[in-house]
Amino acid sequence: MGKVKIDIRDRLWAELELNIQRRVDKKDRTFLLRGRWKKYKRAQDGFNVYAVDGSWIRNNLCCYFGHGGHGLVHEFIPLEEIWVSTKHYLEGDQDSERCNCEGRFGNQMVSKSYFDSTVIHEIEEFKEMRKGKRYWQAHQIALQKEIKSGLLKNIFSDNRD
Repeated sequence: MGKVKIDIRDRLWAELELNIQRRVDKKDRTFLLRGRWKKYKRAQDGFNVYAVDGSWIRNNLCCYFGHGGHGLVHEFIPLEEIWVSTKHYLEGDQDSERCNCEGRFGNQMVSKSYFDSTVIHEIEEFKEMRKGKRYWQAHQIALQKEIKSGLLKNIFSDNRD
């Protein structure tokens, strides 16, 4: 793995992420969210992978939900689930209202390669956080794993397949 970038975000993010991570054993295992916005895709590495409507999630559950998530980052996602958004997003003027992908695809469907690469990222990030790493470090490791997978030429761009 390459050198981990220093976390230069506002300290509030690290505190929020750590709080979610510390509360994980107190999660209600019977709590499940379902609806037309969430579709089961497959089982992978012990997780149930779901394609989700990211816009619905940002409007109803979490305004900063990006392309994917898991239960150690988003308290509303069950631990055995990985959620991946079906679309790139451009929903407003704020950075949090648009994806960071190069080209800014604005509500364009993600490619199969992008979806699969995001799944790899989320699973790796979860595993690293489960070992005790904080989000930022786990995220950097997951980015490296995603690059290594070779599914995308550039993990910050969706090369169409």
